[in-house]
Amino acid sequence: MVRNNRVLLGILCFCFLCAEVCGNNRSERADQELISIRDRRSKSKELNVFAEVKGLVSRDKMQEVGLYEVIDGGETLISKTRVGKNGWYGFSVEVTDPGFYTVGGEKTSDRIRIYLEAGMNAAVNILEDTLVITSSNSLENLLLARWESLFEPVRRRVDHMDYIFFTYKELFPYYMGFLPQAEAFKLKIRCQNRSFEELLKQTVDYDVEYFALRALTAIKIDRTVRKGCRPTLDEYPSYYKTLVTKDKLKNADLLKQPYGADYLEKYTTLALQQEKRKQTIADQLRWVPCDLLKAEIVLLHAGRARKYEKYDEIVTCFSKYLTTESHHRRMDELSAKLYVGFKGAKAANFTYPDRNGKLVSLSDFKGKVVVVDVWATWCGPCRGEIPSLVKLEEEMHGKDVVFIGVSVDVKKDHKKWLEALDKEGLKGVQLFADGWSQIVKDYKIKGIPRFMVFDREGKVVSSDAPRPSDPALKALLEAELKK
Repeated sequence: MVRNNRVLLGILCFCFLCAEVCGNNRSERADQELISIRDRRSKSKELNVFAEVKGLVSRDKMQEVGLYEVIDGGETLISKTRVGKNGWYGFSVEVTDPGFYTVGGEKTSDRIRIYLEAGMNAAVNILEDTLVITSSNSLENLLLARWESLFEPVRRRVDHMDYIFFTYKELFPYYMGFLPQAEAFKLKIRCQNRSFEELLKQTVDYDVEYFALRALTAIKIDRTVRKGCRPTLDEYPSYYKTLVTKDKLKNADLLKQPYGADYLEKYTTLALQQEKRKQTIADQLRWVPCDLLKAEIVLLHAGRARKYEKYDEIVTCFSKYLTTESHHRRMDELSAKLYVGFKGAKAANFTYPDRNGKLVSLSDFKGKVVVVDVWATWCGPCRGEIPSLVKLEEEMHGKDVVFIGVSVDVKKDHKKWLEALDKEGLKGVQLFADGWSQIVKDYKIKGIPRFMVFDREGKVVSSDAPRPSDPALKALLEAELKK
């Protein structure tokens, strides 16, 4: 009986063990299924950040199609694709913020505006003489297509060469007759996507105003005398007096349009024309209440500077408007393009944090002779120059010389930089540039260490000076101090 009980107990234990194993297997399978579901959802979310743009090209000799994002009132190329043998093209693009893109050829006139959100598809066919948003589209793009179709004849009469003889004498009455149609279209715009509905209404207004501004300077020829002709201020319709007002453009919505920056210039030009004033930056800014739009005007003029000194004068005078990351990125690009650090040139300024996080600029030390050392903790030759640099600093102590070290170490090595400063006994002004940043671009630095010397007026003595281990550097500094 005891034996049988033991057998029964053994069977029960085995059953319980099997049940436990089976239960564990089911649990593991459930966990795996849950992980699989999470993975699929994660991948789905990843895929949903992309939008697709595709279409058919029937235009002769067109081998590539470009996709442009509307950024800061302009079009920025983000991708190009070759047209397939069957005439099809396609893009898959990550969309972080809903908004306008343009697709088409290299010329602005060869592109059409589309609206994209994450997970949205758009189709645009590029035909021989036009671009068409097809019926295979989102409701947003179908609404946009209706507006494009309505406005296209007006656009062509303003700036298409087919209408070169359609002078302002015909164009102005035609344009004024179209304005009620644009207002009627706005009243009919209905969309569940309320933010797009508002965007499209704004687009109608901006399109109409922008091409009205373009009409003032459109290339037109008077057929009778075979000469170019443009209207005088007295010949403008009364509509233009209502187009510009000082309480308009209170926000930066205009920059969502691919022509936003150009609109700004034409708008302020008309305003000053009506005032009969010369077109200066300060006068243009008076007509734009929004600081972000003012920044675009400043950058527009800075981008036209032919010399670094003129660029620097503009951005320094209006620096209070240049506040965003985009502003500074574009300033850096312009600065690097224009700056030539020859002897006697004004120094390209830079600003970086010191070890305590305080922002320090080269321009802070005007009145002193300045030595700049561009280096990194990982650079053997840079570290090799440090003993000679420390010795030179000691020899120059009490004189009007400032030593600035600019580290191009990256952010993850910030601690190593701090440790190196203490270990090597580096004094003077020590700044952290966080990688190959603007100082490297401006001064065309290809390798480090790089030493530069600037005079008391903030001008370049040498943008590629001798190293501290070379007695020539000390001699250069002493000669500069005697001036």
